[in-house]
Amino acid sequence: MIAFEAMKAPLGAFVQGFDPALIEAADFADVLADGLLAHSVLVFRGAEISAADLVRLGRAFGELEILPEPDKRHLDHPEIFNLSNVGPDGQLVGFDDPQAVFLRGTQRWHTDSSFRQVPALCTMLYAVQVPTRGGQTQFADMRKALTLLPPEDQEEVATLRLVHSYEYSRANNPGRMDPMTDDERAKYPPVEHPWVRTHSDGTKSLYMGGHASHIVDRDESESQQWFAEIEAQLSAHDVVYEHQWQANDLVVWDNRTTLHRLLAYDIANDRRIMRRITVAGRGG
Repeated sequence: MIAFEAMKAPLGAFVQGFDPALIEAADFADVLADGLLAHSVLVFRGAEISAADLVRLGRAFGELEILPEPDKRHLDHPEIFNLSNVGPDGQLVGFDDPQAVFLRGTQRWHTDSSFRQVPALCTMLYAVQVPTRGGQTQFADMRKALTLLPPEDQEEVATLRLVHSYEYSRANNPGRMDPMTDDERAKYPPVEHPWVRTHSDGTKSLYMGGHASHIVDRDESESQQWFAEIEAQLSAHDVVYEHQWQANDLVVWDNRTTLHRLLAYDIANDRRIMRRITVAGRGG
């Protein structure tokens, strides 16, 4: 069975002893879920995982999301979202191509699928090809980030709710993208979530990021200023793990307790091909 080796970092653990044959084992999903709640980020280093096995691994956790942007879905496995700067023709896309604009938008701190009424449990990202320089992913421990707030702010944020909107975050990507259709807006309307989430182990964390447009009943500019002040503190304190990708790495992170962001790379000239699976949250 798998084991976890805690990193010498503010969060995260390496997963030891993984084999795809373990995925259907009776207690595999429970062990992995416990490890995720404890460490927030799990790294499977150098594990060759097929697209089909990646879907199997995700389903061991639960239902998989089918993400917006259908042109980015894997042809054989629509549960896989291709995060790639390589077009269908095998050529690199331009810096201002909507595909590159979408990817550059992930350089903001965010948590995946917070724009859903029931937001995501976790994300699995598998590296097929990595750039020669840059393209790391940073993960911030939002449990620790909450404790960094002054006591009076901790009390206040616990009473507040944030509006999360896919239309808002998409419109704020760093370049031109096609506007959402009326059907897409109807499918992904703005939702509210508490700014502070409480987890099954009793811990609490800030729940925010790039999909959050504003605090309920607060001005957007005022809200964004407060968000920016908190995010600016993440790198200034010991709450961030930076993952240096290698081909065949798989990283699984807890969207309930972390924020993450892509670091810049030469997106118009250096290939970065990643496969993403997102496990749906559980309502109730």
